[in-house]
Amino acid sequence: MAMKDFGLFAERDAAHAQRKLNNFTRFAERREQLLETIDLDALDRNTAFDILETDEDLAETLAFGPIYVHHLATLEAQRAEIAATLPRAA
Repeated sequence: MAMKDFGLFAERDAAHAQRKLNNFTRFAERREQLLETIDLDALDRNTAFDILETDEDLAETLAFGPIYVHHLATLEAQRAEIAATLPRAA
């Protein structure tokens, strides 16, 4: 089964990606607080599975998100460095 797309890894701007990651982090914290109040055993099996699957996907996004943001920032720095070395068109 494919991971849910939270939109972070489609982002191509490091600053936007960092903001999204910060929002996901806050969302995950609030979600965890809410889920602590829910009796998962009382839910039907599919609903409980969907909740747990989303938790896993969110945890994966939060785990790899900082690496991705760093990757984007590195690419931006490399682009700027390359652009600075290119001769200017007259």
